Amino acid sequence: GKVVEILGEIDDPGIEIEIAVRKFGVPHEFSDMAQKAASKLPFDVGPKDLEDRVDLRDIALVTIDGEDARDFDDAVFAEKRAGGGYRVVVAIADVSHYVRLDSPLNEEAEDRGTSVYFPHYVLPMLPEALSNGLCSLNPHLDRLCMVCDLTLSRSGKVTGYEFYPSVMHSKARLTYTQVGQYLDGVTDAIPEDKSIHKSLNTL
Repeated sequence: GKVVEILGEIDDPGIEIEIAVRKFGVPHEFSDMAQKAASKLPFDVGPKDLEDRVDLRDIALVTIDGEDARDFDDAVFAEKRAGGGYRVVVAIADVSHYVRLDSPLNEEAEDRGTSVYFPHYVLPMLPEALSNGLCSLNPHLDRLCMVCDLTLSRSGKVTGYEFYPSVMHSKARLTYTQVGQYLDGVTDAIPEDKSIHKSLNTL
């Protein structure tokens, strides 16, 4: 037998995670090709990325996640329609713009299937440049997304919908706790932005 890796002492903090990762064969290192592909990605959305996309940067889309969330995949917005009923916009990060079929990044993602979450630790499905960067709907940054734009009746019945690629600009990173407090009447639990308040009230 040959020692190939030393994980640490049995009572080291977090050692149980290291053991579980090896015991169950969870992929925890990206290939050189995937890391190289990720390093070539831009740091931000550029003008060319916006071609053939609906610009939703002026509406109050926000993300709502747990306090310990590390990436922000989806955002929501709602408004009352002039003729009655509602418009609801649901946006999800457009990973397909950066991760092409048959690419090293896609092969890595297929191999993992999903990110794996441990307490205070995550093994992402994609390299950090994507999972926490370009494909995370971070606040106050332009991000590419796919959108479902819904119309609802006064009673909440879906009366129409449309899917399209878009660019958005999250107005805030909110938590379930913050939104719960706001809806319970604590108005300063979220940023003082009337457009965000109006959307959350409608939602």
